[in-house]
Amino acid sequence: MRYRVVVIGRSSRGPFAKPIERYLGLLRSAAGDAELLELKEARGAVGEARVHAESASLSAAAAGRTIVLDERGRSWTTADLARHVSALESRGESRVSLLIGGADGTTERLREAADETWALSSLTLSHELALVVALEQLYRIEALRSGHPYHRG
Repeated sequence: MRYRVVVIGRSSRGPFAKPIERYLGLLRSAAGDAELLELKEARGAVGEARVHAESASLSAAAAGRTIVLDERGRSWTTADLARHVSALESRGESRVSLLIGGADGTTERLREAADETWALSSLTLSHELALVVALEQLYRIEALRSGHPYHRG
């Protein structure tokens, strides 16, 4: 599977830089093709206008199957998610884009237009932390799918 992870903001330059770099590198070695796109925040806009602008940017950057990460989405176990990704591949899906909104989240319109909405947690996570968790879980499911011992759950 080829992964594109799109996030609002420069998450790879702050306190989360090292875990982002680590899990992105591991994911690239496991999946072969994984990219991280960090989009600019809509700084001039506020409230709903900001969320709409950032959601439009996320949508424009997506390629392949579109998955929005949001606490209102479907919850998965890692094993179920690995099986789901394998099923997507067996149906001919070769690329997925995971979209992570900024501090104010995403629009309902983006979530409805997406192919899927996944929850990393029922808790609200900062977009930087959501990125780390998403990259780690993508690496974990690829390790599980390949029989690598990283996943022991």
